[in-house]
Amino acid sequence: MTSNTAYYTFDAIAQVKLKADSIPGYRFVSWTGTNIDSTDNPVTVDMTCNITIQANFYSTTPVLTLEKHGHGSISPAGGQYPYPPGTVVNLKAIPDKGWKFDGWTSNVNNPDSAETSLTLNSDMHVTADFSRDWSIWMILGMIATFLIIIGGIPWLAMKYRKRLKSIFPTVLRSSNTSFVFRLILGGIFIFTGFAKVHNIPTLVNEINQYRILPSVLATVYGNVLPYLEIAVGILLVVGIVLRITASIAGLMLLSFAAAKIAALIMNLNITICYCFGAARPLLSTQSLAIDFAMMLLAAQIIWFRKEIFSIPDWFRRKKPPLD
Repeated sequence: MTSNTAYYTFDAIAQVKLKADSIPGYRFVSWTGTNIDSTDNPVTVDMTCNITIQANFYSTTPVLTLEKHGHGSISPAGGQYPYPPGTVVNLKAIPDKGWKFDGWTSNVNNPDSAETSLTLNSDMHVTADFSRDWSIWMILGMIATFLIIIGGIPWLAMKYRKRLKSIFPTVLRSSNTSFVFRLILGGIFIFTGFAKVHNIPTLVNEINQYRILPSVLATVYGNVLPYLEIAVGILLVVGIVLRITASIAGLMLLSFAAAKIAALIMNLNITICYCFGAARPLLSTQSLAIDFAMMLLAAQIIWFRKEIFSIPDWFRRKKPPLD
């Protein structure tokens, strides 16, 4: 409502009765000003001094807020729209090429239909969700590309391992450094695994938010991931098959980082990562930085593996000498 100001003069001992009348789309809330703070309407004030009084009104026009996640267009376009109470608003979602419409995230008449409607009687926030329309060939192509890249990195690292060793400082090539790194990396994997194992449905939902894996694969991955993290963490701590275990850990971390980078590229609205369970939420950027730091720990173990203080090392020390 627009602001209107008026000035009136009364006798010093006069009592003035004030009444606020609202217009359609607004309702009276309160009076505020000099020596007054009241919700009464009408209200009486004593003219004992110069008084400034303001009538406050609240808009009763409901506002529809529309937005989208993913690539596509919606009608009406994203934004805020005030409508008279009881207005029926028609909604339409059109996915871009290579994308599909997943549904509306509010109490619209048909959340699964690309064309639906709603009756606006109060403020509402409606979101249209789009996701990649993965064909079987796209999935197979991504898996093949991923395997080629992932397989090439360890191969190059092992082929040029001696050259890499000469480049790194002595402290990074130390067996004690490998021991510390594997305890840190293994401990983190054990912690994250146990943090997720009691919240697998939440983990599956989070994986689905990245819209990379089909729903069935996301469910399988979410159910297996916590136990795989625990197993990898234990193997790292005790020092069994270190190079293989560190490679598996590196591949897992690389997949985590790739998913977060893909979410940023696709402009998905994922700002919080529950990588350490619901009790330790992190910003996606913080989680991505931790993934890269952990990949460096795994790389050091792969390149400069030392089985110091490991179970295989302990057994070798216990082996009796040959006659």
